[in-house]
Amino acid sequence: MTLEPQEIKRVLDIEEALYTPISEKNRQLIDEFLEIRQAYRSVTRRIEDALQAPLDHYQQRRHFYLDVADLAHFRLNFFELVGHFLQKTVGLTYRLELWDRESHHKDSFSDLELTQAACREFSTGTAVETLEYAHLNFRLRRKFEIRGRHLYWEKSQFFVAGREVPLTDGLMQLQHELEACAPVLRGTVLKIKEFT
Repeated sequence: MTLEPQEIKRVLDIEEALYTPISEKNRQLIDEFLEIRQAYRSVTRRIEDALQAPLDHYQQRRHFYLDVADLAHFRLNFFELVGHFLQKTVGLTYRLELWDRESHHKDSFSDLELTQAACREFSTGTAVETLEYAHLNFRLRRKFEIRGRHLYWEKSQFFVAGREVPLTDGLMQLQHELEACAPVLRGTVLKIKEFT
C-alpha cells in the first residue's frame, strides 16, 4: 500500500504534534474540559447518593431518555441488532405514539418512521411504545412522561392473547417462546431485555 504525498504529510503532522508541548491556548481548553468533567462526576456522585443507585442502573433499564430522539435512536439500534430478526421470525411490529400536551397533537410512528420521530421536540406530553410479537400473540407496552423534553418511564404492561399478565411472567413466557421459535437464541449471551 502506497501513501499519497498529502497523506504522508498528514501522518507526519500528527506525529510531530504528539511530541510538541501543548500550547497555552490549548491548555486552557483542556483545563475547561477537565473542570466540566470533574463537575459532572461530582454531580453524578451526588445524584447517585440521593438515588441510592448508579445512574447506569436507571439508564440500562430504560427508565429515562434524554429526549424523543434518544428513544428513537435506541430503537433504531434495537432494530439494527435484533429487531429485524424478530420481525422475520415472530412478526414483531413496533409503534411509537407521542402526545404533545401543549398542542394536544398526537403522532404515531412505526419502526420505519423512527427518524421522523427523532425530529419531534416536546416539552410536556406522553410517549407510548408498543412492541407486538404477532405470531406469539404477545404485546409489550411502555409508557413515558415527557417533562422538560426528558422521558421518564411510568409503567410497562405485558399482554398475552389480549389479557394483561404480570410483567415478569410475560417476559419469561416471551423468552421461552422465542427460544422455541428460534433455537439459535438458546444459550446465547443475549438476555430478554435485548429482545424488548
